[in-house]
Amino acid sequence: MRKILWTGLLAISLAGSVNAQQASGTAAAEAKKEVLQFEKDKVPLLLTGGAAFADYFDRVDADDVVIINGDGGTITKAKHVANWRSGGRKQISNNQHDHQVYVYDNGNVVIVTYIGTTKDDMQGKVSTNTVRCADTWVKQDGKWLRVVHANTNLSPQ
Repeated sequence: MRKILWTGLLAISLAGSVNAQQASGTAAAEAKKEVLQFEKDKVPLLLTGGAAFADYFDRVDADDVVIINGDGGTITKAKHVANWRSGGRKQISNNQHDHQVYVYDNGNVVIVTYIGTTKDDMQGKVSTNTVRCADTWVKQDGKWLRVVHANTNLSPQ
């Protein structure tokens, strides 16, 4: 009986890992291209800040997006958008590099990782940080939505 149970658990485990394999082909290439365009469009808007960048978040982030900051804290989409719209947060510089793209579920899920170095002005307090970021994008009803943005501080604290 125990052998059957372990065999069943192993089969379920393997089936789950097979489904999580990266996608390839035309659909995957198109998904990668579309999501990287969002990432490319983001940096100039970050530097513009204010309403322009708040509008970007409104457009690309799911209403229940999970945003995890480098310190492990979280923030809601509404609060994040409000910070940018109010001008309470401004980005002075932004350099993103080392992008890696992973495509899953026949091109319907894309994960983008990258390293970013930013100089921010948060209500008069200027700081420079280097973070590793991971964005998870899901295609829902033909539209790409970012459902997770997580970053980890790489800067010395």
